Amino acid sequence: MQLDKVYEYIDFNSQKFVDDLARLVRQPSVSARKEGLQACAEVVEEMMKEVGISTRVIPEEEGNPVVYGEFRSESSEKTLLFYDHYDVQPPDPLEEWICGAFSGEVRGGKIYGRGAADNKGNIVSRLKAIEAFLKTEGSVPVNIKFVIEGEEEIGSPHLAPVIRANKDLFSADAAIWEFGGTDREGRPCIYLGLKGVLSVEMRAKAASRDVHSANAPLIPNPAWRLVWALNSLKDTEDRILINGFYDRVEPPSAEEARRLEEIPLEEEEEKKALGLRSFLHDVSGPEAVRALLHQPTCTINGFLSGYTGTGSKTVLPSKAMAKLDFRLVPHQMPDEIFNKLVNHLKRHGFGAIEVIKHGSTEPTKTPLSSSFVQTVVRTAERVYEKKVVVYPTSAGSGPMHLFRNWLGYPVVSVGCAHAESREHAPNENITIDGFVKGTKFMAALIHDFSIS
Repeated sequence: MQLDKVYEYIDFNSQKFVDDLARLVRQPSVSARKEGLQACAEVVEEMMKEVGISTRVIPEEEGNPVVYGEFRSESSEKTLLFYDHYDVQPPDPLEEWICGAFSGEVRGGKIYGRGAADNKGNIVSRLKAIEAFLKTEGSVPVNIKFVIEGEEEIGSPHLAPVIRANKDLFSADAAIWEFGGTDREGRPCIYLGLKGVLSVEMRAKAASRDVHSANAPLIPNPAWRLVWALNSLKDTEDRILINGFYDRVEPPSAEEARRLEEIPLEEEEEKKALGLRSFLHDVSGPEAVRALLHQPTCTINGFLSGYTGTGSKTVLPSKAMAKLDFRLVPHQMPDEIFNKLVNHLKRHGFGAIEVIKHGSTEPTKTPLSSSFVQTVVRTAERVYEKKVVVYPTSAGSGPMHLFRNWLGYPVVSVGCAHAESREHAPNENITIDGFVKGTKFMAALIHDFSIS
């Protein structure tokens, strides 16, 4: 099969594709605030049907609906699954946007709006690659499945039961994940895994109410208890002190270590953007990349206690709370780390501190040696005419393990974002050129997967 007609269709209809993306961006779908999610799921389902994909909506118990789509090929038994999400991050701070956060406005060759890059641009790009095949060839060279959920931005807390109950429905030979794009040099970046994450809340309590701080010699201060507990978790070199925390951590393989040498890290640009003179512990080059991708973490996300308003208030608080997350690497399991955390606190005299588990995902990755990885790399280099940057894993987290670990097929993450897409920040955007090129890449990958 020649892809010339498919590419021509994509080019000719690129403005229509941009309009469809703007239509999806204009529908707010903020999972953290439960805004617009049902309506957005309906728009996604409608767009699938317009392409010619059979759909069904799978409700999540206490969660947001999963939009499932399927197209059966006339010429292949192979199945490629696309995982995406229609929910987005809150758009705040609104005053920093150059246009409406949900406007889908086009300026200077870019499409702006919350979700343009993460992840609605990729949803539309993949749907339009399917449309291009159907309009020019009458079919698609492999079976296609879409799983588009509405809770990725809050940790996908209700997706696992859906996967367990529908294993046959979500079976495939390989999957394309929801994110990716090109770097500042225009090189396509592909990601073969994700760190796991464990999110927890720690609560300390003392008196039944706040009291005057003059009572400090007599009344225990839960803020201090929580500070001391947090201080027991890490040393000044950022070594995590929980007993057994590193027991299952494996160093990068020889091939992964070699790949780390090839991954560019725009250190000076990143430090300048963040107002930093150096990275933590002065790491740089491959050492910094290795830390980012292969080092587990323990991070305080927030701390709240007592009076935090203007001026002073001499108060001794009655309670204190901190939120933390642990980023985990293969083969650290969230439940095991949670238990080790609880036991650590008990051993250090902090057993009265309540520890609440808010959510978790397992770490996962697809081997560099996978034939599907090699297919994605070859296709990307042909379409973009540049050497691919392969990330053996990513510093981020998500529910990839449900597909890679549970269902057992290779998963690779690619997309149509760019280095300045500003995901999760004001003025999120993708370029029109990158969106069109990403659509062609998806079409080429579908073709190449069919003959691999």
